[in-house]
Amino acid sequence: MDFKKIAKIVACIAALCALAAAVYFAVKKLTAKKEPEYFDDNDFFECDNDLEIIEVTGDETEEAPADEPKEEKKPAPKKKAAKKAE
Repeated sequence: MDFKKIAKIVACIAALCALAAAVYFAVKKLTAKKEPEYFDDNDFFECDNDLEIIEVTGDETEEAPADEPKEEKKPAPKKKAAKKAE
């Protein structure tokens, strides 16, 4: 056998091994057992901002806007069909 034929055979074997490895890792990744990811609550509720706390008493009430009558919209007049030139 000549060198070209041996090189083709080795290349085919390497390609088949690479394909088998790709299928193996794809199946392994898709069927992997998913573990829950735990977070520390302090990461979410920690605040470095200086916030001012304002206490609101129940005496102040906001006045609701008065109901204003709605104006009825008139439909726009329809355009007349253009007459055909004879």
